[in-house]
Amino acid sequence: MGADELQVDLFLQNMDVFSGGIERTMRLVEFSPHAGIRYTAHLPPTGIPNAEIRTHVEGLRARDLLEVHDPRRNGRRTRANGGGDLVAVPTEYWWPAWRRVRAAGLPGPYCFDFHQLPYLGTLDLLKAVRVDRPTALDLVRVPGVQRRLYGDSLALSTFQALACLASVRAFTLLKDGHILAITPVVAENLVSLGYGGTLHVPETPNGIAADPVEKAMAGDEPVQYDGVYVGRFHPHKGYVDLPRVVAHLKDRLGRDLRIAVCGSVTFRRHQARFARLARELGVERDLVVLGRLDRDELYRTIRRSKMLLYPSYVDGFSLTVLESLCLGVPVVAYNIGALDLIWSRKAAVYRSPVGDPAALAGVAAGLHEDGTWEAARAAALRQAPGLLEEFSWERVVRDQRRFYERAIEEGGRAS
Repeated sequence: MGADELQVDLFLQNMDVFSGGIERTMRLVEFSPHAGIRYTAHLPPTGIPNAEIRTHVEGLRARDLLEVHDPRRNGRRTRANGGGDLVAVPTEYWWPAWRRVRAAGLPGPYCFDFHQLPYLGTLDLLKAVRVDRPTALDLVRVPGVQRRLYGDSLALSTFQALACLASVRAFTLLKDGHILAITPVVAENLVSLGYGGTLHVPETPNGIAADPVEKAMAGDEPVQYDGVYVGRFHPHKGYVDLPRVVAHLKDRLGRDLRIAVCGSVTFRRHQARFARLARELGVERDLVVLGRLDRDELYRTIRRSKMLLYPSYVDGFSLTVLESLCLGVPVVAYNIGALDLIWSRKAAVYRSPVGDPAALAGVAAGLHEDGTWEAARAAALRQAPGLLEEFSWERVVRDQRRFYERAIEEGGRAS
């Protein structure tokens, strides 16, 4: 492939949550001119239920960065009447989108971005029961572990485990389907469940814009929070582990804390469980729940915090860790695959055993007790410019183009 513009039919999923995968997709579209890509977004038949996603799509269309095909108004779009060079589906929940692609009559190649495993996220929660290199056979342990760590029912967890395995195995049968596994973590998980096809793992899996970071770094605002949590209010992200972490940390330091809690509600039952745990553990006043903040305010909040407390069980990459390090804020997290494979070689990243809130609190307390926080923050600040360059969106979209080009070339050879 040369420098010609690629025309890509982008099938957006019917999602009601603004996830990290959606954030990456919107950024790919925004920076697509840097890689000579032109996207046409195909909306779900019922439209986009999430208001924030709708706002992003409309904003990109208004800036002439995105064409939008609404089946309720535009009818059927095919390769013969204006379809693009390939089809892109930016989700690991590929089956519903694939049915829409087939209904539209668009031939391949078909490119799917797997940010995580479908239904399960990643298999990192098994590290909590000392299964470090899981296989498909270890899925039998998932329901019990999810029930203990997440509070999910055995029926729901069993369905998710079986659906994950079926989805991964079925994808192998998809003709002309290509997977971008966003990081080696996702690639390893897919292989462990029996996926035997080719996987494309980009050199730059995700990005961060420099301008908002530099804006947040302007001036010298004082630290206001002992720690900050950033993530969806869901057990996958360690949301219900956080009160336990804070209770142990409070006990270790022997004083009251101020921990900022930033994110959006997924299900009210998780929010209720979080509040109940906070009351039972006596840390209700130590947790300052700020909810979902816009990016500028979120970055200012992270910047004003001593450290990121991140007891997440599910991450293919962790944009939150990247944002915190770029803002000069040390990270204390469970040692899931993303932290081990991607972030362990970076400065100011401190890891603890998965599923052990007391151990994570102990690591966080050590930054206070040993007087090492200042050194950790200084190290994070020194490496921040390099991270902004390494994880630029321009690099991300160029990697995405290489994925698309390889899919087209392989499709040509197969035919």
